[in-house]
Amino acid sequence: MANEPSMNYFRTLYEVVKAVNSSLDPKTVLGQVAERVSWAMQVKACSIRLLSDDRKHLMAGATAGLSQQYLRKGTVDVAKSKLDQDVLQGQNVYVPDACEDDRFQYSEAARTEGITSVMAVPLKLQGQEVIGALRVYASVRREFSQDEIEFLNAMADLCALAIHNSLTYDKMRYEHELLNRYTYQLFED
Repeated sequence: MANEPSMNYFRTLYEVVKAVNSSLDPKTVLGQVAERVSWAMQVKACSIRLLSDDRKHLMAGATAGLSQQYLRKGTVDVAKSKLDQDVLQGQNVYVPDACEDDRFQYSEAARTEGITSVMAVPLKLQGQEVIGALRVYASVRREFSQDEIEFLNAMADLCALAIHNSLTYDKMRYEHELLNRYTYQLFED
């Protein structure tokens, strides 16, 4: 019989894959990922942030377990966050103590929120282009195992897939509408 954490990972993987396959709304899928990852890994919180079009900021995609006060702390500015610069280069980044680590942009807010350790992984679109970050936050100092990091990378890949599916659907719908308008004008004129 598999141990409890492994079973939680499998349950979470199953639920997230179902969500990706049943919804073209990325907010819905990302919200489920944040909730399920927090539960499976037994961490304080999880956040998913997406890179802005100008690639200067990480915007909130979904969160679970973080207070409104923490979420309103300010914009995550890539230029001011070494952690996010590294993640956006495709690296997994571990922060043992966010309150003391200068790579973490909002150390004082982390202290107030009760965040200690952070693990961040990239959201890679089709395994290449990084479009955001998935982070988990622990309230105590915690090391993350290789299995946990692989699980987070799998969840990040599923988030990127959900976003890709949504963008592809929106593009196809737009092109279909254009074709319908063109066809209507062609035959009505």
